[in-house]
Amino acid sequence: LSRTLLLARAALCLCYCKGGNADIIISSKQFFSTTMMRNVGTAALSFVHVPQCYSISTSASKMKWRSNNTSRCLSSQNDIDSHPIKNVAIVGGGLAGLSAAYHLLNISGNKIDNVPRGIQITIFDKANVGEGGASSVAGGLLHPFSPRGKLIHFGLSALEHSNHLIQMSTKHQPHCIIRPRLNRIALNAKNVVQLQHTAENYPNLATWMSKEEMQDKFGIESLGGIELGNGCKVVHVPSYLRGLWEECEMKARDINGSIKWELVQMPSHGDKMKHDTQKDTREPSVNMWSDIDSMNQHLAQYDAVILSAGAGILQDQLISGEDELPVNQVRGQSIEMTLPAPEDSGNDVSSDEAFLCGKYVTPLPTNPSADDSSSQRFVIGATHEFKSEPLNPDEVMEELKSRTYSLAKNLWDHGTVDRLTTGVRLQSNRGSLGRMPIVGRYNNTSKDSISHHNSWIFSGLSSRGLIHHGLFGRWLANAVLHDNEDNLRDEFPEFDWWKKKTKREAER
Repeated sequence: LSRTLLLARAALCLCYCKGGNADIIISSKQFFSTTMMRNVGTAALSFVHVPQCYSISTSASKMKWRSNNTSRCLSSQNDIDSHPIKNVAIVGGGLAGLSAAYHLLNISGNKIDNVPRGIQITIFDKANVGEGGASSVAGGLLHPFSPRGKLIHFGLSALEHSNHLIQMSTKHQPHCIIRPRLNRIALNAKNVVQLQHTAENYPNLATWMSKEEMQDKFGIESLGGIELGNGCKVVHVPSYLRGLWEECEMKARDINGSIKWELVQMPSHGDKMKHDTQKDTREPSVNMWSDIDSMNQHLAQYDAVILSAGAGILQDQLISGEDELPVNQVRGQSIEMTLPAPEDSGNDVSSDEAFLCGKYVTPLPTNPSADDSSSQRFVIGATHEFKSEPLNPDEVMEELKSRTYSLAKNLWDHGTVDRLTTGVRLQSNRGSLGRMPIVGRYNNTSKDSISHHNSWIFSGLSSRGLIHHGLFGRWLANAVLHDNEDNLRDEFPEFDWWKKKTKREAER
């Protein structure tokens, strides 16, 4: 590829000297059988035997490299050579942060990409891997459909990329996949028709099951529903994150790079969205960021900073305020329960499968330290709270039981509550493409928040974190390493929807 680029640039120089334009077709194979054709005012360089074609369009100020699979932009001065991105800080190590880290390492280790090798990454988080933030208490249901059964934007590609990361994680945490399928239950007659259409349109992913089939297979009363498989699955997110972190460590060693996880204690602020604090398990070596100035001083040493802390972006005032982004903070509370062994409690509970019904009922990994290893563990979630004051435990129990009792009668009647979990998500506002992540450069000049000369943001994933984090993390990493936001635009032309919306709201 480097040989090809040199030849292409030579052709461009020749073309510029002649005052013409260049259209260049380059094969990824057999670089040496060439012909040169020049007409008046134009020049073209062709390489024969073209299994995969690339084109380069030129102007006096910019050269753009495009392929039929991917796009990357290079300025005439080559921004990557003059300003290499070798040292990246990621603030927030949940689904978004670890996806970005993995892809930074993967692209950096890819010899065909014009980026520096041996990248150094530091992830800053308030908790250990898989133990903090909304990601650590996520339901873990991976699928590409909306509640009405419509395929979400980029749904199939996102499913593929998330499954790739999960596959990498299973090398280290083989039990992070809890079930290779899940079931969505129809909520009403209209939803029955919608889900039947889903099964017709995507038979490789969805299979319609009538209410009789649901009753026979799972012992539940319903209007029917769809079984989702072939990549749709249930993941134990904390285990998945630990496995992905281990894969990042291994990949960093392979490319002579580095990655480290640093625990931080953020300045204390009065959160608009109150939430339960997690048990403090920080090590004595935790970094103390006493104020915004100390954060900015510490982050100034990095070539780029990625803000991926979810709701922590607002709660810890990493940016100046909620009005800066088209988002809402949403609290979700869930209940973890244990069901005694079947012979002690009567009937099985929903065949130990995962169900979506507006809320969800999903199995959890068996606790190896439990006295009775035959008992079953489940999580039922989640509330959807916008108020600053959280629902109390009784209110949480009442809401979740009323929405899931028909799917898990035995669990509710005979199970015991282990604990309530709380996570606050950052939910992006709905747009023409649905709820899309907030991703791109974030230029913040406020003295009251993080201010870095090359800062990026990856947030607003909300309840679609598991389906969106892989694909958007890859796109972001590519843009960061090439120091060019146009790489995001090439993949997702509307990626900056949140910037336009924020600007419009500010003008009002």
